[in-house]
Formats: sequence, C-alpha cells, structure tokens
Amino acid sequence: MRNSVFATALLVLVLGCGAAWAADPATTTYNWTGFYAGLNTGVAKNLSGYTIDYPREFSTASSFNNPAFTVGGEAGYNYQVGNVVYGLETDLNYNSTDNSGAGIFGFVLAPPGSAALGYTVNQQIDYFGTLRGRLGFTAADGLLLYVTGGLAYGQVSSCTNVLLRNLTVSNSSSEMQVGWAVGAGGEYALTNNWSVKLEYLYIDLGSMSYIDVGAIGVPRSALTTTIDTAQNVIRVGLNYKF
Repeated sequence: MRNSVFATALLVLVLGCGAAWAADPATTTYNWTGFYAGLNTGVAKNLSGYTIDYPREFSTASSFNNPAFTVGGEAGYNYQVGNVVYGLETDLNYNSTDNSGAGIFGFVLAPPGSAALGYTVNQQIDYFGTLRGRLGFTAADGLLLYVTGGLAYGQVSSCTNVLLRNLTVSNSSSEMQVGWAVGAGGEYALTNNWSVKLEYLYIDLGSMSYIDVGAIGVPRSALTTTIDTAQNVIRVGLNYKF
C-alpha cells in the first residue's frame, strides 16, 4: 500500500512536470506574487533518539536512523518587492517512518538453558505538517532561493516491551506533538503558472515520555520511555500559481 502511494505521487509529479514543460516558457520578468498550491514527495531520514529506564533493573539509550518516504501537499502565498520575496506556506504530509530498536541487558538461567533479558522499542510517525514563513530573493529570472522556518506538528506513536525473567513489561503512547521546522530551498518557474522546487527541512517535534500504567490508572512498574523526535526531510515539489 505504501509503495503504491509513493509510486502514484511520483507519477503525478512527472506528468505535471511534463505538462508544464510543454506549455509556454516563463516570461523574462517573472513575478512570484500570488497564491499557489502543489504536491511534494521526498525522503525523511529519522534522527530520533530514545531512552528506556527501569529502576533497579537497567537503563539504556540509543537512536533510530532509518530512512522513510513522505508525500503530501502544500499551499501558500508569495509577495515580491524588488528582488525580495516574502511568503507564507503550509503543508500536510504522509510519513512512512516505522522504526524499531532492540537490545539485551542480561541473561538468566532457565531450564533447559538460559533466557535473554532484553527490550524492544518501536516508533511510528504517521504524518507531519508545517506552517512556515519564507524569505527569498530572485537569484536569476524565474529562480527563487529562500530560507524558511516556523511551526511543525505530527502524530507520533511508540511502544516498548521489556522481558524481565518470567514476565514482560510494556508501555505505549500515541499523541500529536508540536515543534518547529527550519530549512532552505530553491524554486524555478517553468512557465507563468508552473514551478518546481527542491527543499530541505529539519523538523523537531520535541519529546514524548510515557510510563507503564496499571489497570486502575496508577504507575505499576515505573518503566519509562522517552522519545525525542526529529527528522531531516529532502523533497521535490510541483506548484501551480493562480
């Protein structure tokens, strides 16, 4: 399912670019002022770290670094004054991040042999969105270089399982987190209406901590997991200016 979504997004971008190139070229005095909307797709490299603490038993820390893909849409408004372009953009993106980590912190004798004492931890990022300002300048006719930054948010889920001798202790959490994003990019006008962009974003969604809770809603084992969620995102996009 994820591969089909990714392939569909790439096909849309390729077809859109082909249609844009087939149209009339941009004028020699291109102006970026106006509303626009478009699609984007790219790669999200996970930079998240996690800490698992079980008092009097063990404590460990590690990180996730697997890449994932992202696809979504954006909309915004640009206002050009001379060679300077001011803008505001919002986007919402699907994210395929689904990373797992595991470790062993000891062994215990258990007939007919020995059993490992260890943990597994999982993190999923279902989607992320941003609301960012953009500040750029026209490096050449039809070419916009810009920096961007602002609010970021996303749905993050995580679960932890710890094997302790004859029992398994688990905890989990799923919540929308709010953080920030900063980046830079370049956008080129193919025609008076169509443009393509290449963009880098660093997205930090902050920390999430959760503790194992018993049936009556009180801490049962004090198994605490902390996830610091961050990603590098590199993506391409196709925009239409109205």
